Amino acid sequence: MAVPHTLLRLLLEGPAHGYELRQKLSAFRHFYPLSNVNVYPVLKDLEEEGLVCSHSELADSRMRKIYEITARGVAEFEQWIDLAPEASIPAETDLIALKLVLAPRRDGGGLRWLSRSLAELDEEIVGWRAYIDANRSTLPRLALLTAEYRLRCHESRRQYLEQAIDITLGEHDDRLEARVPRILVADDSGASRALSKHLLSAAGYEVEVAEDGAKAWERLHETAFDVLVSDALMPEIDGFELLRRVRASRELSDLPVILNTVLGNSQEREAALAAGANDYVCKSNAQSGRRLVDCVDRVTGTGNSAR
Repeated sequence: MAVPHTLLRLLLEGPAHGYELRQKLSAFRHFYPLSNVNVYPVLKDLEEEGLVCSHSELADSRMRKIYEITARGVAEFEQWIDLAPEASIPAETDLIALKLVLAPRRDGGGLRWLSRSLAELDEEIVGWRAYIDANRSTLPRLALLTAEYRLRCHESRRQYLEQAIDITLGEHDDRLEARVPRILVADDSGASRALSKHLLSAAGYEVEVAEDGAKAWERLHETAFDVLVSDALMPEIDGFELLRRVRASRELSDLPVILNTVLGNSQEREAALAAGANDYVCKSNAQSGRRLVDCVDRVTGTGNSAR
């Protein structure tokens, strides 16, 4: 299941064409041989399972199919991240590393079974060392080199995992010293809400969601938030109206507001900024997920996203 979940991880960054996903897979070639995988059959399976949805759009003078993760896909990926392997055979040890690289938990939660994996690797290392020491004088040279190579592989894997855990827990300790900024995400699309919450939570923010502009307006008066991330097209109170209300409010006028919407032309962006938005993110952009986190980092002044 490594290939499907790697594709889900990549789609968490934002919608993408299959060709773009193939290119991004090469980043994981050191952890799992994914770079030559034909992603389209896997994407088709994921779409049939409801973990991915797609639409067609014109790009480079041709129609391309653009894939996007669904709320169900986000839940599936998070469940897979927390699922420990049943055994510590070499391939699954690599899978442990892959999971950690794909989705490090900045809050220190999840992947708690890694400490057990380190203990299992220690047993493998002790066993190989004992075997080599006991048979060094009798083993053929090639067999000895093979045994030493396996030992070095286990030692390298252990060192990598230990350092990765230290980095993750170290970032958690640093975060405890400061208050975590609170973000309110207003969006009438369940998939978009789930994706925004996942991306911002992974970047270290405390995130709450509202199903539409009216509910967001209520929550803004009930709880203090550091940033409002709002869709533009919503029933009852749309993002532009919500923005106008925030700017007209004595208590909320200074609240940073980021519009996160499918509207992407320059006139709509200029209208949003003129109305008082701090920034504007187009969901259909291939890098929209990364840009959303960057925008929140900038307006909060934290720069704490997991990149």
